[in-house]
Amino acid sequence: MGESEIKIFIILTGIIVLVFITGIIIFIFQYRERKLLYNKEKAMIEEQHQSDLLNKQLEIRQQTMQFIGRELHDSVTQKLTLASIYTQQMEFENLYPGMQEKLKGISTIINDSLVELRDLSKSLTESKIENSSLSDLLMLECERVNDTGICRALLQTTGEAPLTITVKSFLLRTMQEFIQNSLKHSNCREISIRLRHDEKGLALNAADDGKGFDVTTVQSRGIGLNNMRRRIQILGGSFNLQSEAGRGTSLELFVPIDHVNSQ
Repeated sequence: MGESEIKIFIILTGIIVLVFITGIIIFIFQYRERKLLYNKEKAMIEEQHQSDLLNKQLEIRQQTMQFIGRELHDSVTQKLTLASIYTQQMEFENLYPGMQEKLKGISTIINDSLVELRDLSKSLTESKIENSSLSDLLMLECERVNDTGICRALLQTTGEAPLTITVKSFLLRTMQEFIQNSLKHSNCREISIRLRHDEKGLALNAADDGKGFDVTTVQSRGIGLNNMRRRIQILGGSFNLQSEAGRGTSLELFVPIDHVNSQ
C-alpha cells in the first residue's frame, strides 16, 4: 500500500469516526430533547388532572351543600313551622293559663330558629362563590375583619373580569388563610388587599403591618402556608411570601391570563 493510499485510508477513517461521533452526539441531544418534552407533557397532564380533580371536588361539595340546604328547608323547617303553629294555637286557646309566658318563650325560640335555618338553607343552596365576583367576596372578608374591631382591612381593586368558581375559590381561600394568620399571630392594626386584573393576568397582593416572622422556619412546617402555595401552583400562578421581624408580612400572587381563562 502506497503512502497516498495510507493517507486516504486515514482520512476516510477519520471522516467515518467523526460522522459516527456526530451521530452519537445528535442522538444524545435528540434523546434529551424528547425526554424534556415528555417530562413537560407529563407535568402538563398531571397539572390538568389535578385541576380537573379539584373542579370535580368543588362541584361535588357544592351539590352536597345544595342537597343539605334543600333538606333543611323541606324537612326540618317544615317541622319547626308546625311546632310554632301548635305552640301559638295553645297560647291563643289559653288552655294552660299558668304557662302563657313559657309558651310565648318557646314560640319565640322556635321562630328565631326558623329564621336562622332559612338563612342557612338559602346560603347553602345559593353558592356565594359562584354568584359573586372576587372583589365582592374579598370585600365581605374585609367587612368581617372590620366588625371584629381587632384591626382595619382595606380593599383596592383595578379592573375585573368574570372568573371560574375554581379560580375564585382558590384565591379567596388563600386570602382567608393570610387574613386569619395576620389576625392570630401578627398583632397588626391594618391589612391591605389589592386586586388587579388586566390583559396580562390577575394579581392579588396582601400586606399587614404586624410584627412579622422568620419565613424560612415557618414555611418548612406550616401546613396552612403549604396549602396556600399549592392552590396557586395548581392555578399555574406564582406565590411570593415575604416577612421580616418588625416590618410586617406581604403576599404577592399572580395568575397569567391564559391560566385564568383555562381553568
